[in-house]
Amino acid sequence: MNEKSAPLDIAIVRCERTQESCPGTSCLTSFQERKHTFQEYGPNTRLVGFFSCGGCPGRRIFRLLRTLKEETNIKKIHIASCILKEAPFPKCLHKKDIIDSIKKLGFEIVLGSDNKWELELKSKKDNKDVYTDADPILNGSDHW
Repeated sequence: MNEKSAPLDIAIVRCERTQESCPGTSCLTSFQERKHTFQEYGPNTRLVGFFSCGGCPGRRIFRLLRTLKEETNIKKIHIASCILKEAPFPKCLHKKDIIDSIKKLGFEIVLGSDNKWELELKSKKDNKDVYTDADPILNGSDHW
């Protein structure tokens, strides 16, 4: 007998400011084609949320994630590359706080949503740098 496994529900949180010029094509295509940070997901993975942070300092995230938690079986939240990258997007001054608040709600965090973040990571790894929770790139106060 072939049993179906339970679906894995995920969401992507993206930058409010960046969505003014980005329709989300790279994130959504990466998910649909199971590339980049989505490559380990099977066909039973559902993207049940794709939303912006709500503007600085991530003011909408708590409400939206609480609703997703009530209505779905969501386990993982992808932090979109536009929040993480330093260029060409506006620098997010609140990414560490956003990530920490999502973790406090009990979700697993996945950094990145397309190859832009992978390229950033590769660049750091080539320079023998590794991201940690205390990494300055996640602390927006170091950007200005």
